[in-house]
Amino acid sequence: MTPDQELEELRAENVELRRRVETAETMIADLRAEALVRRTEVRQLAEALPAAMSRHALVWGMLRDVRHHPDKAGVLKRALRKLGRAPRKAMRILLRKS
Repeated sequence: MTPDQELEELRAENVELRRRVETAETMIADLRAEALVRRTEVRQLAEALPAAMSRHALVWGMLRDVRHHPDKAGVLKRALRKLGRAPRKAMRILLRKS
């Protein structure tokens, strides 16, 4: 293989890789846009909830939802992971304030 052929192959591979990166970036941008829309919808739903809902009622409502959820194991795993991250998040918040 001559150096010119090798160079052309590398250029062709580079073009293909750039095309893949552009496709991935487009897909990521689409996913981010969808996530922002969902986040806005969730915030609107949260604002629509009664402001005076007690913690007791909220917790019991969440437990009722978990009891009827089809993926109980997945919900439990996510909850435990979130609880595991809570101390780190609290430290980050405290360190940012100081």
